[in-house]
Amino acid sequence: MHKPLTSAAMRLMVLKGKLSLRHLERSSHAPMQENRALLMKILHDNRNTEFGKAHGFDEIKTIAQFKQRVPISGYEDFAPYIERTKAGEKNLLTTSEILGYSRTSGSSGVPKYIPATKASLKAYVKYTWTRALALGALELEKQGKRFHPGRGVFLSPATNECLPNGMPCSNIAEIGAREYGTFYPYILTVPTKNLFDVHDGDYVYNIYRFALADEDVTFIFSVFFSLNVSQLAYLQKHWRLIVDDIEKGTIDASVEMKPELRKTLSALVKPMPERAAYLRKQFEQGFDETLLRRIWPHLTVLCSIGNASFKPAADYVRSFAKGIPFDFSIYGASEGLIAAVPALETTDMQLLTDSCFFEFIPADEDDRKKGKETLTLDELEQGKKYEVLITTQAGLYRYHLKDVIEVKGFRNRCPLISFVYRKGQLFNVAGEKFSEEDARNTMEMFAKNHGINLDHWLFYQDDSVMPNRYALVVESDADLDWDGCIDELEDYMGQCNKRYPSQRQKGFIGRMIIRRQQPGTHDAWAARCIERGASAAQVKPVHSLDNEDKREFFLQRIEDTKTHQS
Repeated sequence: MHKPLTSAAMRLMVLKGKLSLRHLERSSHAPMQENRALLMKILHDNRNTEFGKAHGFDEIKTIAQFKQRVPISGYEDFAPYIERTKAGEKNLLTTSEILGYSRTSGSSGVPKYIPATKASLKAYVKYTWTRALALGALELEKQGKRFHPGRGVFLSPATNECLPNGMPCSNIAEIGAREYGTFYPYILTVPTKNLFDVHDGDYVYNIYRFALADEDVTFIFSVFFSLNVSQLAYLQKHWRLIVDDIEKGTIDASVEMKPELRKTLSALVKPMPERAAYLRKQFEQGFDETLLRRIWPHLTVLCSIGNASFKPAADYVRSFAKGIPFDFSIYGASEGLIAAVPALETTDMQLLTDSCFFEFIPADEDDRKKGKETLTLDELEQGKKYEVLITTQAGLYRYHLKDVIEVKGFRNRCPLISFVYRKGQLFNVAGEKFSEEDARNTMEMFAKNHGINLDHWLFYQDDSVMPNRYALVVESDADLDWDGCIDELEDYMGQCNKRYPSQRQKGFIGRMIIRRQQPGTHDAWAARCIERGASAAQVKPVHSLDNEDKREFFLQRIEDTKTHQS
């Protein structure tokens, strides 16, 4: 019934994606021109807001004047305006209609409410699914193959929560996805957009119950590849139950689900014995690198964020997805979309100069001493690291994201960047400035050497001894003599951070210790975040204890109390 409309909708999405890719190519030749024009438009459109009047937006004609009149700010500077906006006041930060708020936990655990407007969401709609589908279709064209316009699997759950006044208040991905509206039945295997609500029951069952029944699936999308990992584990455990239900046209009584949702979904299913027999054969063959291609022969692209902390998860998913290209998606935050990959199988992302106005602060202290307070994108240098400031189309001005990016190269004149780490997640016991990137690379080298998957780990600074030292906490069932691995790990740390071994040799840093995390701790943390209002898509791997809430939670769940003095 849906196939003709699905074909039309998916071809339209591919066309829109191709237009977005063409824009990325055109804008790469004159990125500063487009970015400057965006800033001037933002200032002009919001000159009569309370914030705009206070900072003389109508008198700003240059970037230099903008920097002089508007201070670098953080969420705390905008929070009073946002609280008034939530209460119903208008024209405070932006003249645009607020369509919803992206709620994040914030680095201190205090919720942040980031406003979203039609203009700010446009970039998410423009550069996520449609761009990924276009890249997949273009890759098929290169191979002389035709794009099969089937629906997609959306793995990321949404909370569908609202403020008391009915305003959507969940995460930026879900708010942006609402833009597709009535297209949902024709572009996703999910029957209704509320199906992903974690409060409705076993949403992973619901995802696979309908996705596996559709042999024409074209793409799989999730916010982070870590979601794919957990849901593949679910599939490996429960595929028999799901396939049996597909065969009989039922939803098993053992599946947790609200009665009203069960009634709605039960009316949508029918017996599919042939599809069930085919699936049963594929699963019985094994969970190997051909699995996803065997289940869905027309699968064109997997789209998700798989760089930085999520690289191990992406590598794991790859072990089930031979021959299916990966789109490493976007780099963004609730505050704004920063960059997107312009090609498949690369994590280097092109700055989106039509999304936000960008400024940059050199991350290296020597570079900061050279003079300018901030740089524009035309002043960036390859190989250098920078902190990111954004001015958005939803009322944030010179907002300090506290993210650090590295310029990997240029596409024509537009920087290609990669997220490196978030400020505040550095370890700096004795001037070594050990970053999350250093920690991540260390653990990847260690895991590769031992042939193990090691996703759940974190570092913290142990100040109970002098000199202070690094403590590594691992949650793993690997059969290793962890105490015997300390020297190996410290060697990797030194390879990833050249200052670490010299500071150790000088006695400024003590010999690291390794402690064991209680099984299930990281999953329990994720569940706790979701209970507090975060969506599963917002829960990122914990690799450092950057606030007291994390510190108390994880340190109370350590199996051993052994310490090892240097």
